[in-house]
Amino acid sequence: MRKFLIGAVVLALSLSVMAASDILILGTTDRVTQLAFANSYDHFTWHILRHTTKALLALEPGTNRLIPSIAESWEVSADAMVYTFHIRPDLTFWDGTPCDAHAVKWALERTMRLDGPEGGVFLIKDPIDRIEVVDDLTVKIYLKYPDRTFLIRMTDNVIPALIYAKAPEDDFTSTGQDYVGLGPYRIVEYVPDERVVLEAVDTYFGQRARTPRIVWVMYADAAALRAAIEAGDIDVAFRTLNPIDIMDLMQNPNLQVIAGPSASIRYMLFNVTQPPVDNVFVRQAIAYAVDRNAICQRVFSGLNTPIYTMVPAGLPPAGASIDVFPERDLEEARRLLRLACYSEENPLRVNLWYSPKHYGTTEADVAAVLKESIEETGMVEITIQSLEWGAYVERMSQGGFDMFLLGWYPDYLEASNFLDPWLTGAPEGLGTYFNHHPNYPAYKRIMEMALSTPDDERAAKLYQAFQILSAYDVPWIPLWANIQQAYVVAQQGVGGLVLDLSMELHLDLLYKE
Repeated sequence: MRKFLIGAVVLALSLSVMAASDILILGTTDRVTQLAFANSYDHFTWHILRHTTKALLALEPGTNRLIPSIAESWEVSADAMVYTFHIRPDLTFWDGTPCDAHAVKWALERTMRLDGPEGGVFLIKDPIDRIEVVDDLTVKIYLKYPDRTFLIRMTDNVIPALIYAKAPEDDFTSTGQDYVGLGPYRIVEYVPDERVVLEAVDTYFGQRARTPRIVWVMYADAAALRAAIEAGDIDVAFRTLNPIDIMDLMQNPNLQVIAGPSASIRYMLFNVTQPPVDNVFVRQAIAYAVDRNAICQRVFSGLNTPIYTMVPAGLPPAGASIDVFPERDLEEARRLLRLACYSEENPLRVNLWYSPKHYGTTEADVAAVLKESIEETGMVEITIQSLEWGAYVERMSQGGFDMFLLGWYPDYLEASNFLDPWLTGAPEGLGTYFNHHPNYPAYKRIMEMALSTPDDERAAKLYQAFQILSAYDVPWIPLWANIQQAYVVAQQGVGGLVLDLSMELHLDLLYKE
């Protein structure tokens, strides 16, 4: 505690020389893992990195439309196997190092070569075959197979796609000051578990950041974060406040409480090879028995909303998301359980696993509501079990769960990223073991067809078919949209709060009057 207080005093003294409008102090309960492009895979680390450098393309704030970034234009070959990017002329990193086609090739190849065990490098490494410098301002990327999501993967929404210079050739960056970037900010201080300080740079090729200095302060929990925003110690609170705190803060006239759209979802998964949930009638029965409304009202005070498909509305391609899972129906659940040879005298006994801290403090309450709603059939007995996140992930990937809770924040904003991972992309790593299911080849073929077509309407229809099949096989049960995480609370006078499906605070747009 003493160390934190000393750090806070030093920070306060260093900021006192700046005008109030020149600095914004933001608070979060999130943490940085490692400030490495090739060895990080979490929201807050990616948030920091994407504000310090850029990718070939970007998503327009507020619309998520593809727009130029490092590349001012691009072309796609007729067979969708070669992408040609034309780099902006006279582009430089913070230290004056030119950013040209050679720099782009070096950064992407370095990230793919290092490919850290804690990173998401597969998001670009899997489809890329090779990268070729055509001339100083032109780079070609050749794919291994056609992939309609490739341009979205090359935006700054996907951190392995970021372009940087001066990083160690064969070591992960770690401090945020051992690379140079192209973004609106650079990291001038990083104290693990305490703060990150960002300073605007003059070299940014886009519109200059509206606030010269951004300070992220990391709080121990949601209660401390609420206290800080109420006391005026911070200008903005983001990720993550408790539902009851958000409801209370809405009544505070000194604060703005804004709900952004959410592409984050929560759901329940089954290992389809693990008895007793290897029986499709059992999985279907549980899908009819869950009470989404009870979870949203009793645990989240109505802030979160029920969902009946894994694909959030509003993702490209248009029309891809359709509701396919049923409303609650206990009689139908009982009928299906009888088909699986269970009864009041011979109840289904199944585990429900969750991780107690990774998704906040509400997870035990969610598990309790799920247990109560499913056991209301009178034919099921649920044993609730939990593991801390590290052990949870390990056991999940080893196939050690029968029924378990998980959450998803998208790697990129396209419908396939909410369908492919659990069933055709990484079914064992994500615990469903669906690659052992007899219908796996059909799902695999549908996904391959969808990803290889440039036709949005055709892709949307194929994604719809994928969802319809999943409602029969029930490898998952979508439960609620995680809108709670998209809430931002700010002092009156803070502007530039542009919230979109990226669930990102666009720091360069923020300002204080």
